[in-house]
Amino acid sequence: MKKLLLPFMLFALVFAAACSNDEVNNSNENASNSANSEETTNSETDVKGALLDFQMNLIQTVNKNDSPIYGFEAAKVAEDKPSDEELAKMKSEAESAAKQVAEDVRGVEVPAELETYQSDIESALEDLAKSYETRAANLSDEAEAAYEESDAQFASFEEKMGSVYKDAGLTAPSFAADLVD
Repeated sequence: MKKLLLPFMLFALVFAAACSNDEVNNSNENASNSANSEETTNSETDVKGALLDFQMNLIQTVNKNDSPIYGFEAAKVAEDKPSDEELAKMKSEAESAAKQVAEDVRGVEVPAELETYQSDIESALEDLAKSYETRAANLSDEAEAAYEESDAQFASFEEKMGSVYKDAGLTAPSFAADLVD
């Protein structure tokens, strides 16, 4: 019996050590998974925050110079329509403003946190810039002028940006509502 006790004790010791090692490995693995999950959550939060900050920056960039465009459009349909000279001056200011907005939009930088979406965002920004350039080139003196090409480019911008927001787990915003004074 004494001969069996020594191998049995040795076996029990090895078994206990192996089980203890598994618990340490599982504990380390769980801690590692928890850290990875936390990093992913922080990364997603960083992306969402950066995207919302980017949106506000873009809105401010556009709204900084687009007032003459909407002023011209409003003046064409106003009851007390301005004189032809005033309207021509407003049109010229609207054209310059639209060109400036396009230039400003092209100057907007995509934050590093959004590098995953950089090409999509840059493509969307180019559509937005083209929308304002097209508007500048086609400003009309007609009260109910339609800017179909410009509107289509703007819609393309919104669609592309909406896809970025959805991919990031956010609801797509309506830039049209935020960019019109």
